Amino acid sequence: MAIKRSSKVDASFSASSMTDLIFLLLVFFILATTLINPNNAVKLTLPSSSSDEGDPSVISLSVVAATDNESEYLYIINGREEYRDVGEVAAALKLKYEEYVDRPEEEKPYISLRCDEKVTVDALVEIIDLTREEKYKMVLATKDKK
Repeated sequence: MAIKRSSKVDASFSASSMTDLIFLLLVFFILATTLINPNNAVKLTLPSSSSDEGDPSVISLSVVAATDNESEYLYIINGREEYRDVGEVAAALKLKYEEYVDRPEEEKPYISLRCDEKVTVDALVEIIDLTREEKYKMVLATKDKK
């Protein structure tokens, strides 16, 4: 006589609880990332320098907030020439680079960019795009020691 067992092991797996968990995690991360302010997400701490010596082949470009309004900036080239528009800065940089047209690429000047703490990332990217269009060499400089 053949005796059969009535209990069989079921090897199936229910993934419905796993999809609920994944959905909850997805909602959590979406909400958490929307609460981050992009201006505070990337904090740069620049090294300080007390040296006043400068290289004559360096064009110093400083960007400072013109007023308390964060959308208006003052662009200062080599500590003397002040501009309020990025287009004027582009024209002034083009004039400075025309002095070095006949020199080899290694001797052409580069731009030393210094930004005030109130300058937003958007203004910094606007200057970087300006230098990239004309293929200028640029360095993000250290902040002055106070």
